[in-house]
Amino acid sequence: MPIKVLPAGLAARIAAGEVIERPASVVKELVENSLDAGATRISVEVIDGGRESIRVVDNGHGIPANEVPTAFERFATSKIDEKSDLTGIATLGFRGEALPSIASVSRVELTTAGQPAGQGVRAAVEFGGPVRVEPAGVPAGTAFTVRDLFRNTPARLKFLGSAATELARVHQVVATYALMRPDVAFSLAADGQARFSTPGRGDMLETVAGVYGWHVARLMVRVDPPGVSSPGHGEFAVSGLTGAPGLTRGNRAHITLSVNGRWIESRRLAFAVEQAYHGFLAERRFPVAVLRLTVPYGDVDVNVHPAKTEVRFLREQVVFAEVQKAVRTALVESAPVPHVQRPSPAAGSGPIPATSMPDNPLWPGQPDSLGVPTPGSIAAPTPRRSLPVLRVIGQAHDTYILAEGPGGVYLIDQHAAHERVLFEEVRDRLGKPGEGGQRLLAPEPVQLLPQHERVLRDHGALLSEAGFEVEPFGARMALVRAVPRVLPGGSGAEALVRLLDSLADGAGTGVWRERVLATLACHAAVRAGRRMTPAESQELLRRLEATEQPHTCPHGRPTMIYLSVSALERDFSRR
Repeated sequence: MPIKVLPAGLAARIAAGEVIERPASVVKELVENSLDAGATRISVEVIDGGRESIRVVDNGHGIPANEVPTAFERFATSKIDEKSDLTGIATLGFRGEALPSIASVSRVELTTAGQPAGQGVRAAVEFGGPVRVEPAGVPAGTAFTVRDLFRNTPARLKFLGSAATELARVHQVVATYALMRPDVAFSLAADGQARFSTPGRGDMLETVAGVYGWHVARLMVRVDPPGVSSPGHGEFAVSGLTGAPGLTRGNRAHITLSVNGRWIESRRLAFAVEQAYHGFLAERRFPVAVLRLTVPYGDVDVNVHPAKTEVRFLREQVVFAEVQKAVRTALVESAPVPHVQRPSPAAGSGPIPATSMPDNPLWPGQPDSLGVPTPGSIAAPTPRRSLPVLRVIGQAHDTYILAEGPGGVYLIDQHAAHERVLFEEVRDRLGKPGEGGQRLLAPEPVQLLPQHERVLRDHGALLSEAGFEVEPFGARMALVRAVPRVLPGGSGAEALVRLLDSLADGAGTGVWRERVLATLACHAAVRAGRRMTPAESQELLRRLEATEQPHTCPHGRPTMIYLSVSALERDFSRR
């Protein structure tokens, strides 16, 4: 087949595939155009997951009537010109590909009028054909309707998911932009039914409540509140909300990130958020977060991919570190004690009034039972206070310490609490002369498996710093001459093998220093099933009170739960 130039229509359909992959791509491009047009209200309606129709309506400044035909030409844009610096783009759109790409694979109708409302126009394009424009009396702003998406590209249509799947993707796009822009009122409807809406009053908690519900909003912690910026890196700042440790999900889909107002998808920055929760969350659980990053425009390249969700950072390590630090600081300062979760009231009885919900004394504003709070009842989490003075009153199942405190009862997991205590004590002694190891009366030989040798080879210096003294002793053998002081008495060889087994299992994840310390603490902590005397229990609580992060063990499990007196009185019908 000879080389030839493709027809314009076919070239347009091929190019559209880079920008418009599915209905959610259409919604994303149109919502970005609405935001660039200064809209304060944006509504999105879809039918059949967007395959039958998509309609996006805004109250932005509209498109001048004489520029409407030009808007449907490839690489036509009002946002950059030949003098523009592509590393300093402040608008969401700039490539001039969205409208012609959408119009080449669908039937499009556009109505637009400037502000204040005046004479507007109606335009129509069918599958990349000519643009038909006529005067029309229409409201101020722009309404964009897309029908029969991919009808002229059957291969693309065949690979779309079900209506429910495509709707879920549309929902994610609209919800993401709503979370990014709490100053804009968003709404989404599907097949005639409202899905969610946000008020657009600039309050991030209200916006989170509109997208996820108030049961999620009340468990969000503010990150770098307004008026406080991250020092040391000029214009760089991190703000937003992140979930309390008890608010988790099974995947990363609820980590929403934006840079200079642009939604981005970054596995590295999502990992920075996850790392900030190290020690707070159980394994394979992920946080809920809405974070807005401000970065000098010259430090970020947004012209990486036609979809514009991928960016490159000039100082990626700085961005990673600042995100991790901002989230970690917010968590440590607002770490709550988990509270006993109760079933909702029986059907027909109505929700528990928010005003009657008792507070968790370690996190004011957070009730100790489930209910349906109202927006006015949501209080921002306050900085963490030290644990109150607790009086041991017993032990349950030789595993849980029962203690009485101000306004309620606490159940403390003795193993998790001791893990936290030992973790911080060993961490504070790490590397100090004479603090780490305890020499054995006689060196003990140990046979090593290949995975043990790998751990010793890669992280032997850290194990030595923690208190182990291990030296080679022939093929796949080693001598243990000292073990960390924190480990209970017994065989040094056995202690080393147990530790190496734990570290070799999943050794590619986590922060190694913390993993080593957490594993040491786990092996040394008092076990569940061991009966403790009241004096031992009280001493453990005293040491727990002195820790920096008393509410979770190093692996993220809670050390205690709280049950308030008011909740007990309610359950026993005393109030």
